[in-house]
Amino acid sequence: MYYIASKRREFPGIQEILAHCRKTPYNDFMTEQIYYSDQYKKIESSNILRVDQLKKNYGIVLDRTIFYPEGGGQPGDTGFIGNTRIIDTRRKDGVIYHIAENEPEFKLGTAVECRLNWERRYDYMQQHTGQHILSGVMHNLFGIATVSVHQGEDYLTIETDREEIHEEEILAIEDGTNRIITGNVPVTIFSVDETKTGAMNLRRRPKVSGAVRLVQIEKYDIVACGGMHVSNTSEVRLTAWVGSEKIRGHARLIWKVGDRAVSDYREKTEIIKKLSNLFSTPQNSIIHAAVTRTDQFRDVQQTLSELENTIVRLRLAELEGHAGRYNGITVIIGDFSAERAGFLRNAVKKLPDDKPLIFCGMQKTGENELIWAIAANRDNIIDFPAVREKLFPIINAKGGGKPPVWQGKGSNIGGIDQFFEAFVNLIKES
Repeated sequence: MYYIASKRREFPGIQEILAHCRKTPYNDFMTEQIYYSDQYKKIESSNILRVDQLKKNYGIVLDRTIFYPEGGGQPGDTGFIGNTRIIDTRRKDGVIYHIAENEPEFKLGTAVECRLNWERRYDYMQQHTGQHILSGVMHNLFGIATVSVHQGEDYLTIETDREEIHEEEILAIEDGTNRIITGNVPVTIFSVDETKTGAMNLRRRPKVSGAVRLVQIEKYDIVACGGMHVSNTSEVRLTAWVGSEKIRGHARLIWKVGDRAVSDYREKTEIIKKLSNLFSTPQNSIIHAAVTRTDQFRDVQQTLSELENTIVRLRLAELEGHAGRYNGITVIIGDFSAERAGFLRNAVKKLPDDKPLIFCGMQKTGENELIWAIAANRDNIIDFPAVREKLFPIINAKGGGKPPVWQGKGSNIGGIDQFFEAFVNLIKES
């Protein structure tokens, strides 16, 4: 038997479970939260209570679970229930749903093996505990409060109540946090009645009532939290500040935490080694070498630009000598695919102005791609609306502009010669 949405099918041997289902409100299924009693458990045997269809996905409800449901800024766990892949875990209306993309074929009461994606879970345990240490150090050193937290796939971000945090303060926070991490400090988790929290010097007031779950890092931080944590600060390994940004008028700090910070350190070290080899310079001289090379590159670019301008002017002078003249207007046309990229762009800017002149050029950029440019050095000597209406279809042209330059793309390379012929005829008729 399995249970999908409101459908029930009976089979022998589950009378007790069915009786419980009949007398239990739909949103009051109680799932034992093994992830709280043992945050390090990776595999657990559980029983299927029901399977609900949730829009496009399916929610599996277990009698006990090691999967943490999304909450407190920490994503829900992923993994497998039997052979069914779990893509998320969420709590809705008091029910913990293990989200599957496809409809599972579980029978009610079936015992199943649940397996966490442990690397992902442990990564977020490092992130969450690292965030507590960071927030505690910010609060204790500079009175900076944590407004919100996002534990992303790449970074941990902490939005603060300050508009700006100076770099020296951030580095002090980073140093203080890493001292606590290397101090091998126990992370203690316990629950107290909300009435007792007022005298406990919590970093922020609890958002829940009744029994309050507290996470304490000795004298450094204590706060209400329902998330998953490592048992000792040494497991966080390292925190590294990687940037800041503004959000809602607040400073938000961006961090690498845990194994992510170690990987980030190794990646940056490898980059520095490659740059050192590339510039043939020691690590502490890379910036100077990069600045010098950049200045040299700008000088070369300037020289190259000047040479290209000279080449374009000479090429235009050569083309002008062979160009046709129609109604007193010199008309340069041509396929300039053999020229350097950017030739058309430069040519329309460098037209000589000693006599009326029109330029119409194209360059092939692919098997079925071309760019075109049309320009004039006098007003009102090109009827561009007529060009668009009569000539664009020849090369499937797109684009436009305003006097004295029009540019765009086309997709019919085979129509280039026909376009040029039609363009000359249009000038003759104008």
